[in-house]
Amino acid sequence: MQIRTLPVFSRLARAEQVPDNVVACLPKGWQLSQHQVETYKALTTGDADVIFNTAMTGDGKSLAGHLPTLISGWQHETLAMYPTNELIRDQESQLVGSVERWHSKARFASLNSARLDEIMADEDYIQRGDALLRVIRNNDLVLTNPDIFHLVMQQFYLFPRDARDRLIGPLLQRTRQFTFDEFHIFEIPQVISVLNALLFIHAVSSEVRPHRFLFLSATPGDLLLEYLSRSGLKVQEITGRYAHGAQPAYGNWRSIMQEAQVHFASMPVEQWVELHWEDTLLPFFLDHRPGAKGAIIVNSVATAHRLVERLRFALEPHKLTVQANTGLSSARQRTLSYGADLLVGTSTVDVGVDFQINFLLFESRDAGSFLQRLGRLGRHHGYERDGQFHPFTDFVAYALVPPWVEETLFSGRDGAKPLLEDCGAVDREQLAAAVREAYPPAATYDAYARQWGELQTVRIMMGLSHTTVKQQYSQVRASLGRQYEEIFQIRLRPAYGRYKGLKETQPSLLEEAIAFRGGSYFQCGIIDETEAGVPLSDRLKTVDLFPLLASGEIIPLEESAFSDAVEKAGLHRRVFEREHLVALYVLRGWREERMGFQIMLDRDIRDWGADRFGKALSLRGFKIDGPIPGLLALNKRLSARSIPGLLCLGYSPLELKRRLRLPLLFALYPFESRDRVSGTVAFGREALLLDARLARTRLPTGGSTMIV
Repeated sequence: MQIRTLPVFSRLARAEQVPDNVVACLPKGWQLSQHQVETYKALTTGDADVIFNTAMTGDGKSLAGHLPTLISGWQHETLAMYPTNELIRDQESQLVGSVERWHSKARFASLNSARLDEIMADEDYIQRGDALLRVIRNNDLVLTNPDIFHLVMQQFYLFPRDARDRLIGPLLQRTRQFTFDEFHIFEIPQVISVLNALLFIHAVSSEVRPHRFLFLSATPGDLLLEYLSRSGLKVQEITGRYAHGAQPAYGNWRSIMQEAQVHFASMPVEQWVELHWEDTLLPFFLDHRPGAKGAIIVNSVATAHRLVERLRFALEPHKLTVQANTGLSSARQRTLSYGADLLVGTSTVDVGVDFQINFLLFESRDAGSFLQRLGRLGRHHGYERDGQFHPFTDFVAYALVPPWVEETLFSGRDGAKPLLEDCGAVDREQLAAAVREAYPPAATYDAYARQWGELQTVRIMMGLSHTTVKQQYSQVRASLGRQYEEIFQIRLRPAYGRYKGLKETQPSLLEEAIAFRGGSYFQCGIIDETEAGVPLSDRLKTVDLFPLLASGEIIPLEESAFSDAVEKAGLHRRVFEREHLVALYVLRGWREERMGFQIMLDRDIRDWGADRFGKALSLRGFKIDGPIPGLLALNKRLSARSIPGLLCLGYSPLELKRRLRLPLLFALYPFESRDRVSGTVAFGREALLLDARLARTRLPTGGSTMIV
């Protein structure tokens, strides 16, 4: 099955719509899209508190957000936040060119946790907050992630006696605009975190210098919009203006997406490569060289690296290159991947990263990932290599979807009409609507705000009650508390008691609830030998335990040997110490087939009551059973840890996902207890989300009266 997507053109702003100060800075021959000018005006002279730019993928939303700072510099400081470090790197590289083209004097820097560690070590800071303020104060535009913003707004990075606004105050004084790029990929815990911060900032903003909040997303989440509708804040949505097919004869338009052929299939990506290496993949590169450049985007790190090894030897005789770009790849490896003929990546590159490709093969786990990944194709007319431009002539994608999705799209299910016509032509917006309808509706977690999100709210309110700022924020505290209760539909007084109770009895559960993305309970340290010929510093990494055990070829490593390697590489030990690594290995490669292992709970649970199942709890005693190298040392560390978890008896992970409409990649695992009771376990953030999901169902999850 296949379709043809029509090219897309974006409406450019008319000359009289562009402010004079923007015209004075415009690069020669440059024209802005209408939505970019509207966004600039909303951020600089408008009266909206929150602005959504929902322009299409590839239409310059990020530049729209940067424009006020590129033009005004220190007079419009911006904190721009991106969900992945790879997207931060991509934006940083684009900003280098933007500052030069716009002749801007704006100073910018990127910032993540590793960079903070480097600043602390190099400049002898005691607190991470001081290192953070140094970056904020010395730059007009800071590219970072929402995790760091969350830690500041939740009053981390402080000593107990510090004033709770020691970091927040300077941040708000220095920053005019807060940009959240690609925020739609986040779920309810992150939405609540950002809204907690947004409402607090708005409450302390002055009318003379109000703060602006910009969300850049082609598909803003309904939940965020629902909460904002209760907030009383003024919200403005800015959309792009588009033409599909032929470029209109009237007005000025810019090409943003090329026509493409999109083929559909239902099979694993490695199987597709084996079946179509000779008749499809290789011929495309040979027939179009040098005007051929491609990407394969998959769901699994192990799959990506196996594909790279498989394709490297097949492409070498044709003088074609392939490189990996995954969460495990070093920064050096990621940089090399963009210059390769074929990039093989994971979710690290499917969110917002700008690709110059005309061939795309991708898996998709849901409608969002389908549209994100397809959106990487057709954004450029060609690419430059060694100073020479190579134009693209054809754009082709191969989308690997579940069988029922392909059936719904092209045959129709349960008597319904098909959503797409085989070999038909559709515009990108029609395709997006069809894909969203074909995939099962995503699960919602309506109870999360009251069960777990309220604990983030309590932490902010407790900070405002701290003796160092209590009097200063007395009025803000009262009005903000009422606003939080109305928007999130919570009651703060009992939430205070629950917060204090969890802090005393289940601190790991509380820490999970107030974290931005959740804790990392199963991180391993590795020396990655699959990246040959690179410095040791690039081969020292952290990775999640479970996929490593399932697919990695590993050798146990002594703690002293790992520490020596860190010191020899010239890295900061605190980077790894902060991860609380549960195991240490040398990674030699990736298995062709997954290795089975069992999660065990070293406790008797047969007589537990129903109140201990289907609820997130702090649990100890988890172990691994299987042919795992270094199993004794791993289990010694693992079993001693208090880990947020949720147990469901009587269901396999797949059955539980089906019953609750959970995402395909929602992390659930089978487990067995010491007294031979089996079921499904969720850890960390998934445990909290599953808790909220189960609260809206009558699904029995276990207990002393349940037969298992």
